[in-house]
Amino acid sequence: MKTLLQAIDIHKYFGKQHVLKGINLDVYEGETVVIIGPSGSGKSTLLRCLNLLIKPDRGRIIFDGVDITSGGVDINKVRQEIGFVFQSYNLFAHLTAIENVVLGLVKVKKMSREEARRVAAEALLSVGITEDLWSKYPAQLSGGQQQRVAIARAIAMNPRLLLLDEPTSALDPELTVEVLNVLEKLSEKRMTMIIVTHQLGFAMRAADEVVFMEDGKIVEKGPPEKILLNPEKERTREFVSRLMELYRMERMRRQ
Repeated sequence: MKTLLQAIDIHKYFGKQHVLKGINLDVYEGETVVIIGPSGSGKSTLLRCLNLLIKPDRGRIIFDGVDITSGGVDINKVRQEIGFVFQSYNLFAHLTAIENVVLGLVKVKKMSREEARRVAAEALLSVGITEDLWSKYPAQLSGGQQQRVAIARAIAMNPRLLLLDEPTSALDPELTVEVLNVLEKLSEKRMTMIIVTHQLGFAMRAADEVVFMEDGKIVEKGPPEKILLNPEKERTREFVSRLMELYRMERMRRQ
């Protein structure tokens, strides 16, 4: 498989706080990578570094053979190639669902409104947002619908890589399933994705690689069967065990 992205010795500081401490990560084209880890481990900061929403203080990011952390790189072009879906949707409240998707296609991709609307409609349908919802504003949509519109907005730009930062963390269990189903379909279509999530069932089904981070470092990474069922590191075992216990308690509470 072709290597699409390499993070090489990535360091990031916020003041005196050393948030990322030498991250090395290879992502192959068509691969789904799931990143897990406790709060404050640097997962979200890493995602933001990968598409230069935050610039690393040290290290290199190679995307499709180009060092995007070097001088002279068009950051806006890079961000067209590396899409980002936030946990808080970030939809424009004054725009309808379809206009939220159309906007970037017109402003960034320079499409005609007619062509942009066609592409937006295809993207919305692909994530299960049917035509009766296109004219609704974000406040008129459920959380799961809003997040699916946000995913549609990202994939409509036809990125080479899609980054998703805890895309279900603000959703209740039923709406979480809606969004995870969409992500599983994208994984089956071999869209290259890096997803920060604690949804272990999704990781087992969809991930090609699971990465466990703590304290700004990658503790362990590998196939989901290894990291989630038979990890080598004691700290990984502790974290996965706690997540599974929380999952069992949540299921019992809902029954």
